[in-house]
Amino acid sequence: MRTIHYFQGLLIGFCFILMASCGSKKQEVVTEVIRPVKYGQVMMSGDALKEVFSGAAQSSKETKLSFKVSGTLTQLAVKVGDVVRTGQLIARVDQTDYSVQYQQSVASLKSVETQIKSAYTQMVNSKANYERVEKLYENNSVSLSEFEQAKSAYETAQASHTAALAQANASEKQVESAQNQVNYSALRAPFSGVITSVNVEENELVGSGNPVATISAVGNPEISVGIPEVFISKIKRGQAVEITFSTIPNTVFTGKIYEVGFSSLGGSTYPVTVRIDKPTEDIRPGMAAEVSFNFGNTNGEESQKMVAPVAAIGEDSNGHFAFLLEKKDDHFLVQKKVISIGQLTSGGFEIVSGLQSGDMVATAGLNTLLDGMKVRLMD
Repeated sequence: MRTIHYFQGLLIGFCFILMASCGSKKQEVVTEVIRPVKYGQVMMSGDALKEVFSGAAQSSKETKLSFKVSGTLTQLAVKVGDVVRTGQLIARVDQTDYSVQYQQSVASLKSVETQIKSAYTQMVNSKANYERVEKLYENNSVSLSEFEQAKSAYETAQASHTAALAQANASEKQVESAQNQVNYSALRAPFSGVITSVNVEENELVGSGNPVATISAVGNPEISVGIPEVFISKIKRGQAVEITFSTIPNTVFTGKIYEVGFSSLGGSTYPVTVRIDKPTEDIRPGMAAEVSFNFGNTNGEESQKMVAPVAAIGEDSNGHFAFLLEKKDDHFLVQKKVISIGQLTSGGFEIVSGLQSGDMVATAGLNTLLDGMKVRLMD
């Protein structure tokens, strides 16, 4: 009897263990996680494609002003933000030494002018004596030696007068140069504009050629933009663009390409200058700008090409591939597609085969995706 009760107890205990085990298995069921992916779309290219590049506003004319002579700065007539006119004084250096040199050159010129008068008088007198002796010599009234002596004196006087004239010409150049040095001691605005920087203080020793201030022309601002090498061949002078400034909201300016750089800026970008059609006073040098360029065929002159985003194209030992995203219920399935590509265009890589227009493809983490993986599109 005790044996029967013993086996009944074991059976009941086993049932409880089995039930507990089944319950724990139900609790261990894990919800499947579907990974989000970035994506792009394969599309036909041939219509105008818009690309936006960052740039900065700059003055159409900007000059760093410097003295042609050195000296101690005795006067600084401007400060940053001042509006100046053509010829207006910017700064002045001590001109004492240059004034002394000018006075010395003037005195030297006057001395030479006196020499010219003396040489001219001597030449006139020697000429008259030579002509008199020449007539006497023809009548055998004077000797040959007297005739030659008079002739030599006249030629010497002529040479002295010519040398004095040459020296006077050199002295005049020295006076002009000394006068320039005096004038150079005053730095003046070469054109009307705004002072955008001042680099010196009064009583400072300034060297010739060292920037003292920077002046920028008022009006006609330009935008300097760096264009990647893949687009530079599509940009032509006179091409229309659109410009926006973050500091001037809700306003779109139009402009035209004025200059296209032939060589790069040291990397893979090329300098392009854009001039604004109708600028306003709100646009100032240094302001950040966004410039929109339209690329591609807008007249239907070229056949359309199927392109995919550059980031969607991978390469392995079998060649180029892309991960196609196929819709499946509430998610997408990843399918690795071997593709053939053509040239790199402004819209991406040209797709020769392997994909169709409208296909969605993954554009990030290609090395972590697997064929058949469940994913969802990243918002």
